[in-house]
Amino acid sequence: MTIMEALERAKRLHSQRETSTRSSDSRQLVAPNDTGMLKILDAGGSARIEVEAVQSLGRLQIDPGICERNRILYTDDHLAAEARGAAAYRLLRGRVLQQMRAKNWSCIGISSPGPGEGKTVTTLNLALAIAREKQRTVYVLDLDMRNPRVMDYLGAHPTASISRYFSESLPAADVLFETDVERLIVAGATEPVRSASELLATSRLDELLLSIRNRSPDALILIDLPPVMSTDEALVVAPRVDAMFIVSSEGRTRRDALARAIDLLSDFPVAGIISNRSSESMGADYYAY
Repeated sequence: MTIMEALERAKRLHSQRETSTRSSDSRQLVAPNDTGMLKILDAGGSARIEVEAVQSLGRLQIDPGICERNRILYTDDHLAAEARGAAAYRLLRGRVLQQMRAKNWSCIGISSPGPGEGKTVTTLNLALAIAREKQRTVYVLDLDMRNPRVMDYLGAHPTASISRYFSESLPAADVLFETDVERLIVAGATEPVRSASELLATSRLDELLLSIRNRSPDALILIDLPPVMSTDEALVVAPRVDAMFIVSSEGRTRRDALARAIDLLSDFPVAGIISNRSSESMGADYYAY
Protein backbone atom coordinates (compact mmCIF):
# COMPACT_ATOMS: atom_id res chain seq x y z
CA MET A 1 0.00 0.00 0.00
CA THR A 2 1.32 3.44 -0.91
CA ILE A 3 1.24 6.49 1.35
CA MET A 4 -1.47 8.09 -0.82
CA GLU A 5 -3.60 4.93 -0.77
CA ALA A 6 -3.25 4.85 3.01
CA LEU A 7 -4.24 8.51 3.18
CA GLU A 8 -7.43 7.88 1.20
CA ARG A 9 -8.28 4.90 3.43
CA ALA A 10 -7.55 6.96 6.52
CA LYS A 11 -9.92 9.68 5.31
CA ARG A 12 -12.69 7.11 4.86
CA LEU A 13 -12.07 5.70 8.33
CA HIS A 14 -12.07 9.20 9.81
CA SER A 15 -15.44 9.92 8.20
CA GLN A 16 -16.83 6.64 9.52
CA ARG A 17 -15.49 7.42 12.98
CA GLU A 18 -17.22 10.80 13.04
CA THR A 19 -20.49 9.15 12.02
CA SER A 20 -20.01 6.54 14.73
CA THR A 21 -19.31 9.25 17.33
CA ARG A 22 -22.49 11.11 16.43
CA SER A 23 -24.53 7.96 16.98
CA SER A 24 -22.73 6.83 20.14
CA ASP A 25 -25.51 8.07 22.42
CA SER A 26 -27.78 5.37 21.02
CA ARG A 27 -25.43 2.55 22.10
CA GLN A 28 -25.22 0.84 25.44
CA LEU A 29 -23.03 -1.63 27.28
CA VAL A 30 -24.66 -4.80 28.53
CA ALA A 31 -23.38 -7.30 31.07
CA PRO A 32 -21.01 -10.11 30.06
CA ASN A 33 -22.77 -13.03 28.40
CA ASP A 34 -22.01 -16.67 29.03
CA THR A 35 -18.90 -16.48 26.85
CA GLY A 36 -17.39 -13.84 29.11
CA MET A 37 -17.75 -11.09 26.52
CA LEU A 38 -19.21 -7.59 26.79
CA LYS A 39 -21.38 -6.34 23.94
CA ILE A 40 -22.05 -2.87 22.57
CA LEU A 41 -25.64 -2.61 21.35
CA ASP A 42 -27.07 -0.12 18.88
CA ALA A 43 -30.49 1.46 19.33
CA GLY A 44 -32.17 -1.55 17.75
CA GLY A 45 -30.53 -3.96 20.18
CA SER A 46 -28.17 -5.52 17.66
CA ALA A 47 -24.62 -6.31 18.73
CA ARG A 48 -22.11 -4.07 16.95
CA ILE A 49 -18.85 -5.06 18.60
CA GLU A 50 -17.71 -7.36 21.39
CA VAL A 51 -14.82 -7.09 23.83
CA GLU A 52 -13.65 -9.50 26.47
CA ALA A 53 -14.70 -9.02 30.08
CA VAL A 54 -12.11 -7.48 32.41
CA GLN A 55 -9.28 -9.85 33.28
CA SER A 56 -6.28 -9.37 35.52
CA LEU A 57 -3.05 -8.25 33.88
CA GLY A 58 0.48 -9.58 34.11
CA ARG A 59 3.28 -7.46 35.50
CA LEU A 60 6.29 -6.31 33.50
CA GLN A 61 9.77 -6.10 34.96
CA ILE A 62 11.53 -2.92 33.80
CA ASP A 63 15.31 -2.57 33.88
CA PRO A 64 16.34 0.77 35.48
CA GLY A 65 19.85 0.59 34.03
CA ILE A 66 18.60 0.20 30.47
CA CYS A 67 16.09 2.99 31.04
CA GLU A 68 18.90 5.27 32.16
CA ARG A 69 20.97 4.49 29.07
CA ASN A 70 17.97 5.26 26.86
CA ARG A 71 17.15 8.49 28.74
CA ILE A 72 13.88 7.13 30.09
CA LEU A 73 13.22 8.89 33.41
CA TYR A 74 11.99 5.82 35.23
CA THR A 75 13.31 6.09 38.80
CA ASP A 76 13.49 8.91 41.32
CA ASP A 77 17.27 8.88 40.94
CA HIS A 78 16.92 9.40 37.18
CA LEU A 79 14.55 12.30 37.78
CA ALA A 80 16.96 13.92 40.24
CA ALA A 81 19.97 13.45 37.96
CA GLU A 82 18.14 14.86 34.93
CA ALA A 83 16.35 17.75 36.62
CA ARG A 84 16.11 19.91 33.48
CA GLY A 85 14.68 17.06 31.46
CA ALA A 86 12.20 16.19 34.21
CA ALA A 87 11.06 19.82 34.34
CA ALA A 88 10.61 19.90 30.57
CA TYR A 89 8.44 16.79 30.67
CA ARG A 90 6.32 18.21 33.48
CA LEU A 91 5.75 21.29 31.35
CA LEU A 92 4.88 19.11 28.37
CA ARG A 93 2.55 17.03 30.57
CA GLY A 94 0.68 20.13 31.68
CA ARG A 95 0.16 21.42 28.17
CA VAL A 96 -0.89 18.05 26.74
CA LEU A 97 -3.32 17.37 29.59
CA GLN A 98 -4.76 20.86 29.26
CA GLN A 99 -5.64 20.15 25.63
CA MET A 100 -6.97 16.68 26.41
CA ARG A 101 -9.24 17.96 29.18
CA ALA A 102 -10.47 20.95 27.18
CA LYS A 103 -11.34 18.84 24.14
CA ASN A 104 -12.36 15.66 25.96
CA TRP A 105 -9.61 13.62 24.31
CA SER A 106 -8.53 10.28 25.70
CA CYS A 107 -6.33 8.81 22.95
CA ILE A 108 -3.44 10.48 21.13
CA GLY A 109 -0.97 9.25 18.55
CA ILE A 110 2.68 10.31 18.62
CA SER A 111 4.70 10.19 15.41
CA SER A 112 7.53 12.04 13.66
CA PRO A 113 8.45 12.92 10.09
CA GLY A 114 11.31 10.41 9.95
CA PRO A 115 13.25 7.91 12.08
CA GLY A 116 15.60 8.81 14.93
CA GLU A 117 13.76 11.94 16.03
CA GLY A 118 12.89 10.83 19.56
CA LYS A 119 9.20 9.93 19.38
CA THR A 120 9.49 6.76 21.50
CA VAL A 121 11.53 8.46 24.23
CA THR A 122 9.00 11.29 24.18
CA THR A 123 6.06 8.89 24.43
CA LEU A 124 7.52 6.97 27.36
CA ASN A 125 8.68 9.98 29.35
CA LEU A 126 5.37 11.78 28.80
CA ALA A 127 3.49 8.66 29.95
CA LEU A 128 5.66 8.37 33.06
CA ALA A 129 5.14 12.05 33.88
CA ILE A 130 1.36 11.68 33.60
CA ALA A 131 1.24 8.43 35.57
CA ARG A 132 3.19 9.98 38.45
CA GLU A 133 0.32 12.38 39.06
CA LYS A 134 -1.76 9.29 39.99
CA GLN A 135 -4.91 10.91 38.65
CA ARG A 136 -5.61 8.77 35.59
CA THR A 137 -4.37 5.45 34.24
CA VAL A 138 -1.98 5.78 31.30
CA TYR A 139 -1.65 3.13 28.59
CA VAL A 140 1.29 3.09 26.18
CA LEU A 141 0.76 1.07 23.00
CA ASP A 142 3.74 0.42 20.73
CA LEU A 143 2.17 0.25 17.28
CA ASP A 144 5.43 0.94 15.46
CA MET A 145 5.45 -2.79 14.82
CA ARG A 146 7.89 -2.72 11.91
CA ASN A 147 10.52 -1.23 14.22
CA PRO A 148 9.30 -1.71 17.83
CA ARG A 149 11.31 0.11 20.49
CA VAL A 150 9.16 0.57 23.61
CA MET A 151 10.09 -2.73 25.24
CA ASP A 152 13.74 -2.39 24.21
CA TYR A 153 13.96 1.07 25.76
CA LEU A 154 12.44 -0.25 28.99
CA GLY A 155 14.63 -3.35 29.06
CA ALA A 156 11.43 -5.38 29.40
CA HIS A 157 10.53 -8.85 28.15
CA PRO A 158 6.76 -9.32 27.90
CA THR A 159 5.35 -12.84 27.75
CA ALA A 160 3.26 -11.87 24.70
CA SER A 161 3.82 -9.32 21.96
CA ILE A 162 1.07 -6.89 20.99
CA SER A 163 1.51 -8.11 17.42
CA ARG A 164 0.03 -11.45 18.49
CA TYR A 165 -3.11 -9.66 19.63
CA PHE A 166 -3.60 -8.66 16.00
CA SER A 167 -2.29 -11.74 14.21
CA GLU A 168 -3.42 -14.52 16.58
CA SER A 169 -6.46 -12.91 18.22
CA LEU A 170 -5.03 -13.09 21.73
CA PRO A 171 -7.16 -11.38 24.38
CA ALA A 172 -6.13 -7.80 25.12
CA ALA A 173 -5.35 -8.79 28.72
CA ASP A 174 -2.59 -11.09 27.46
CA VAL A 175 -0.59 -8.25 25.88
CA LEU A 176 -1.24 -5.43 28.39
CA PHE A 177 1.13 -5.30 31.36
CA GLU A 178 1.15 -3.37 34.60
CA THR A 179 4.45 -1.86 35.73
CA ASP A 180 6.06 -0.80 39.00
CA VAL A 181 4.86 2.72 38.23
CA GLU A 182 1.33 2.94 39.57
CA ARG A 183 -1.25 3.60 36.84
CA LEU A 184 1.17 2.91 33.97
CA ILE A 185 0.26 0.01 31.66
CA VAL A 186 2.21 -0.86 28.51
CA ALA A 187 1.90 -3.12 25.49
CA GLY A 188 4.65 -3.60 22.96
CA ALA A 189 5.90 -5.67 20.09
CA THR A 190 8.92 -7.91 20.61
CA GLU A 191 9.79 -8.55 16.98
CA PRO A 192 9.34 -6.68 13.67
CA VAL A 193 6.09 -7.32 11.79
CA ARG A 194 6.09 -6.88 8.03
CA SER A 195 2.30 -6.85 7.64
CA ALA A 196 1.76 -4.15 10.28
CA SER A 197 -0.35 -1.92 8.03
CA GLU A 198 -2.78 -4.69 7.18
CA LEU A 199 -3.08 -5.76 10.82
CA LEU A 200 -3.74 -2.22 12.04
CA ALA A 201 -6.41 -1.66 9.39
CA THR A 202 -8.63 -4.38 10.88
CA SER A 203 -11.26 -3.90 13.57
CA ARG A 204 -8.91 -5.41 16.15
CA LEU A 205 -7.46 -1.98 16.96
CA ASP A 206 -10.92 -0.55 17.63
CA GLU A 207 -11.65 -3.53 19.86
CA LEU A 208 -8.39 -3.02 21.75
CA LEU A 209 -9.16 0.64 22.44
CA LEU A 210 -12.68 -0.28 23.56
CA SER A 211 -11.31 -3.00 25.82
CA ILE A 212 -8.93 -0.51 27.45
CA ARG A 213 -11.75 1.96 28.08
CA ASN A 214 -13.88 -0.80 29.53
CA ARG A 215 -11.05 -1.74 31.88
CA SER A 216 -10.11 1.84 32.77
CA PRO A 217 -12.87 4.38 32.06
CA ASP A 218 -10.44 7.18 32.98
CA ALA A 219 -7.71 5.89 30.66
CA LEU A 220 -5.35 8.12 28.71
CA ILE A 221 -3.95 6.17 25.76
CA LEU A 222 -0.64 7.17 24.15
CA ILE A 223 0.18 5.35 20.90
CA ASP A 224 3.75 5.27 19.62
CA LEU A 225 3.42 5.26 15.82
CA PRO A 226 5.91 4.87 12.97
CA PRO A 227 7.28 7.97 11.23
CA VAL A 228 4.75 9.52 8.88
CA MET A 229 7.17 9.60 5.95
CA SER A 230 8.48 6.04 6.36
CA THR A 231 5.37 3.85 6.25
CA ASP A 232 1.59 4.23 6.02
CA GLU A 233 0.73 2.94 9.52
CA ALA A 234 0.42 6.40 11.11
CA LEU A 235 -2.15 7.30 8.47
CA VAL A 236 -4.03 4.04 9.06
CA VAL A 237 -4.24 4.72 12.82
CA ALA A 238 -4.87 8.49 12.64
CA PRO A 239 -8.67 8.14 12.22
CA ARG A 240 -8.85 6.04 15.41
CA VAL A 241 -7.19 8.58 17.73
CA ASP A 242 -8.50 11.91 18.97
CA ALA A 243 -5.41 13.83 17.87
CA MET A 244 -1.83 13.48 16.69
CA PHE A 245 1.38 14.97 18.03
CA ILE A 246 4.47 15.22 15.83
CA VAL A 247 7.95 14.99 17.35
CA SER A 248 10.71 16.89 15.56
CA SER A 249 14.39 16.89 16.42
CA GLU A 250 16.34 20.14 16.39
CA GLY A 251 19.31 19.81 14.09
CA ARG A 252 17.94 16.64 12.49
CA THR A 253 14.41 17.17 11.22
CA ARG A 254 14.32 18.96 7.88
CA ARG A 255 11.76 21.72 7.51
CA ASP A 256 10.42 20.29 4.26
CA ALA A 257 10.00 16.85 5.87
CA LEU A 258 8.10 18.37 8.81
CA ALA A 259 5.90 20.36 6.44
CA ARG A 260 5.20 17.24 4.37
CA ALA A 261 4.29 15.23 7.48
CA ILE A 262 1.89 17.95 8.63
CA ASP A 263 0.37 18.07 5.15
CA LEU A 264 -0.20 14.30 5.08
CA LEU A 265 -1.99 14.53 8.44
CA SER A 266 -3.95 17.66 7.52
CA ASP A 267 -7.29 15.82 7.42
CA PHE A 268 -6.88 14.80 11.07
CA PRO A 269 -6.45 16.85 14.27
CA VAL A 270 -2.75 17.65 14.80
CA ALA A 271 -2.58 18.92 18.37
CA GLY A 272 0.99 20.16 18.35
CA ILE A 273 4.66 19.72 17.47
CA ILE A 274 7.01 18.55 20.22
CA SER A 275 10.54 19.82 19.68
CA ASN A 276 13.14 17.28 20.77
CA ARG A 277 16.65 18.36 21.81
CA SER A 278 15.52 21.98 21.86
CA SER A 279 18.25 24.58 22.36
CA GLU A 280 15.90 26.57 24.58
CA SER A 281 17.24 26.75 28.11
CA MET A 282 14.18 25.16 29.73
CA GLY A 283 14.47 21.95 27.78
CA ALA A 284 18.05 21.86 26.58
CA ASP A 285 18.86 18.42 25.20
CA TYR A 286 15.29 17.37 25.92
CA TYR A 287 11.91 18.64 24.82
CA ALA A 288 10.15 21.94 24.29
CA TYR A 289 6.49 22.15 23.34
